[in-house]
Amino acid sequence: MVWDEISPALEPHFTLTSVDLLGYGHSPKPRTEYTPALHVEALRRTLRRAGIDPPYTLVGLSMGASLVLEFARRWPGEVGGLIGIGFPYYPSEEVARSALEYNPWIRLTLRHPVVAAVATPVIWRLGRHAVGLFPHRSLLYSPPVAADALRARYFAFRSSLFNCMVRYRQDDALEASGEMRRLFIHGDDDQWAAPEAIEKPLAKYANTTVRVIEGPHNLVVAQAERTAALIIEHLGAGPASDGSAN
Repeated sequence: MVWDEISPALEPHFTLTSVDLLGYGHSPKPRTEYTPALHVEALRRTLRRAGIDPPYTLVGLSMGASLVLEFARRWPGEVGGLIGIGFPYYPSEEVARSALEYNPWIRLTLRHPVVAAVATPVIWRLGRHAVGLFPHRSLLYSPPVAADALRARYFAFRSSLFNCMVRYRQDDALEASGEMRRLFIHGDDDQWAAPEAIEKPLAKYANTTVRVIEGPHNLVVAQAERTAALIIEHLGAGPASDGSAN
């Protein structure tokens, strides 16, 4: 549902396939370690079972931006392009922990893991039945988006957080896909990673473009129209204006 705001602008130009990652939304939620490998293997299996043939242009938001890089590192011949939105690049675990604490659920999990393990599942379960409390015009958590987010299971959230965000370093995946044509769209008010934090590690790749636009971390919801225009422009289906390019 997070992609529902942006999909209508993209559907006239592309064939779209949106998926819930393992442990999230309506996808299975096995009790296991949620690693980058597990997530991308499930994504690849889903595409194959649906009869969707490569090459794929993979688009990922936040943690998804790291996962599409990991997919390309493992199966480069199946990827035609990569687009990362709100790319959470962290050069070290220390930097990751500091930046990720901007999110209250993550902050609670990192600082008070025992309390989080008890309280969070209860709060989320209650939240699934009270999504109407969220503002209908909220840029980040309208009722449908909130309902989708709260379908996650805490053990999947916690495992993905540590394995795919806190401990996972993206440098090898960035290097492995460095020759691919890549676009990173980033908000100028992204509290998870400032624009300059991602511009520096990406500057050395000739085929990589960074576009910084006005907005927060979740540009897919907060700046759906502008983000869609940049994707369309990057993939050669139309023009887009504004934003800075690197």
